[in-house]
Amino acid sequence: MQLWNKEQEILFFNNSQNFASIPQLFNETEDGRFLAYWPKSYKGKKTTLQSRNSLIGKFSEKWVADLLEYIITDENLFVIQ
Repeated sequence: MQLWNKEQEILFFNNSQNFASIPQLFNETEDGRFLAYWPKSYKGKKTTLQSRNSLIGKFSEKWVADLLEYIITDENLFVIQ
């Protein structure tokens, strides 16, 4: 099992598109483009996507539970989400 990396982020965005809209997942620039993250060089109005924060929380809770389940070898320990 891999730790969090770019591939995991891509997996999050791909899976989330099954139940969330593009505006819930991505920041929209003033010219109508959608970005996963604000570039440091972006000078327009910036917002924080609370909807994505919630989606990331749900995704990462399961991701961490799966990671811990993979690591734990003691038969008397259980991972709950």
